[in-house]
Amino acid sequence: MTTVYQEPAYYELAFSFRDIDGEVDALAAIAERYVDGPVRSVFEVACGSAPHLPALLRKGYRYWGLDISEPMLAYARERAAALNGSARFLQGSLADFALPEQVDLAVVFLGSLYVTSTAELTSHFDAMARALHPGGLYVLDWCVDFAPGVDIVDTWEEESNGVSVQVTYTSRSISRLEQTYREQLTLEIDDHGRRFTLEEESVKRAIYPQEFLLFLRARDDFEHVGWWPEWRMDAPVDGIEGMGRVVTGVRRLG
Repeated sequence: MTTVYQEPAYYELAFSFRDIDGEVDALAAIAERYVDGPVRSVFEVACGSAPHLPALLRKGYRYWGLDISEPMLAYARERAAALNGSARFLQGSLADFALPEQVDLAVVFLGSLYVTSTAELTSHFDAMARALHPGGLYVLDWCVDFAPGVDIVDTWEEESNGVSVQVTYTSRSISRLEQTYREQLTLEIDDHGRRFTLEEESVKRAIYPQEFLLFLRARDDFEHVGWWPEWRMDAPVDGIEGMGRVVTGVRRLG
């Protein structure tokens, strides 16, 4: 069966509910507040088809994208070529990579920090420390789990230009001790009467707020600067508020 990540256009439609321009505006506002110095370059971790690329280029950023999926990167390269912007891409694992140059700002969108162990999380942050200038910022969207995202089922539908996608997302615990769970994404597609299904499975390690703070404190290269619900800088996470999609900011120390 063809997997979801082999069909970037349908994947984008499935997640087209996002306010891409709003997220990039919020990212730029966070960077303006917390990056030491001007922001000239941005690095997107797990960029996929790079749906944020046009909005990021409009901000004047030079763009780097990293992803493990070649079909996704091919789609992203076509998008970049049509925009005639400064965009470069690297295929590889987010757990171990090396950018050819350091950047000012890094971001991972929509919970795409796919690490399966503490060792992989450590390796990822080692690579991020090499990728970011001192004073640079790393923004993680929905990667720290304020509400445990395990043992759930979620469904929604998106439609555009005669194509509809019925999406089912499920997560199931693998190990409570290791904080790992299995995600399954199923897209039931009707493309002008042609019906078929795409599926994707992945394993992920949950990362909880206090654990994440302790993880950073054990290092000497990053500091936590804030977290905000749903990309809203005016609404700090507190009590039971902001338990959904929380955005986390960490700054690279010199």
